[in-house]
Amino acid sequence: MDLERNQRRAGRWLISPALIALLVTTLVPLAFAGVLSFTSYDLLSSPRFVGFDNYVQLFTDPRFAKAIGNTVYFALGQVAIGVVVALLVAMLFNRQLHGGTAMRTLIYLPQAMSYVTVALLWSFLYDPYVGPINQILKAIGIGQVNFLTDPNLAMTSIMAISLWRNLGYFMIILLAGLKAIPPELPEAAQVDGANWLQRLVHVTVPQLASPLLFVVVTWLMGGLQMFTQSYVMTQGGPVSSTRTIVYDMYESAFLRLEVGKASAIAVLLFLAVLLLAVVPRLVAALRHRSIA
Repeated sequence: MDLERNQRRAGRWLISPALIALLVTTLVPLAFAGVLSFTSYDLLSSPRFVGFDNYVQLFTDPRFAKAIGNTVYFALGQVAIGVVVALLVAMLFNRQLHGGTAMRTLIYLPQAMSYVTVALLWSFLYDPYVGPINQILKAIGIGQVNFLTDPNLAMTSIMAISLWRNLGYFMIILLAGLKAIPPELPEAAQVDGANWLQRLVHVTVPQLASPLLFVVVTWLMGGLQMFTQSYVMTQGGPVSSTRTIVYDMYESAFLRLEVGKASAIAVLLFLAVLLLAVVPRLVAALRHRSIA
């Protein structure tokens, strides 16, 4: 009993620095934002309690509605495309290709770059006058494409670079999941006459349920918090086509000095991310319990 008590005490001491850091850097600011979300505060005068006025204004603000639509489009779009591509690339590397290690490194390399670096790099590549992409398009007769100044292309162009940057990380996770699948399972399905698609749907995907859930949820959470690409590359334009929830929060707090409204946006975004993180895991746990 003394040994067990000492182990518990040592465990509490070991995790206490991380808990203190979480409290100071996350929970306290979040609680403070929650309080400010019920006030009118412009950084120049004292906060004034206004109840739920900030939340009411948000849901009647067309700019915020536009930001929600753009953010959902970005998050769902990159996940729908990215998960399929990451899984296909992981399956390709699972076949022991010649030079596969070097190729995996090249695909993962963008993950080591910050979003600011990626945004600046692709702003140059997308440039309509000196960018290499437009130079190639002009050379083959397609003509100039305004990737970042066309409202119909701007968000899709940003989505493409986000996919390029994150693909390697999620591909590695799915590749690890593929390596953990017993080879007897797809081999038995092949002997039974299952083709490639049937083995993928009925063997591979069910065995990858946990890694796929992690990839989808993590990628969606990141997509909902997208800000850097929009800020660096388009400043929310053109015509608010790349305005996101976090960009709207930044603009409310630092450009319009509507700190209470920005805090309300932060609270709503936190709740959305929290639900996204918790609900799928609860559903998976309940499903596992019902099967067991």
